[in-house]
Amino acid sequence: MIFSGTALVIVFLASGLGKLRRPAEFAGSIRAMRLLPAAAAPAAAILIIAGELAAALALLAGLTVDATPLVYAFALSAALCVVFSLAIITVIRRGASVACACFGRRASAFSARHVVRNILLAALAIAGLLGADTGAASWTPETAITIAAGAALSLLVILMDDLADLFA
Repeated sequence: MIFSGTALVIVFLASGLGKLRRPAEFAGSIRAMRLLPAAAAPAAAILIIAGELAAALALLAGLTVDATPLVYAFALSAALCVVFSLAIITVIRRGASVACACFGRRASAFSARHVVRNILLAALAIAGLLGADTGAASWTPETAITIAAGAALSLLVILMDDLADLFA
């Protein structure tokens, strides 16, 4: 629960804040996907940013203050990742070349690796959800290792496009 929560907090904070810095660019990416009417893209961008930041803050609160919101935070995280996966799959199946603005900046065009990333993040959220009703874990020296491992995973997720391009 702490591992998955840490990883998801960092991923959703980085994603939400990155998009918040460039909301027009993110809305343009949504528009380019052609999943919604073009006029709905700015509102969809705001809702996605709000959802990501809400998930991150609820997870953070659940891990540090009160475990009550954890079930909802992990469920929201899983739902966001599944919806993102379905959107990316739709874009790929249409044959469109849309750049991922997942972390507020343009990166590689959507590909299967983006779907895999989101499915793995959804699985991480589901794993956290399954452990969320056990209550907050006690903080031990092992907790620091778990947090560090979750942070390391989140950095790999955030830098996935850069790493893939580097080794391609």
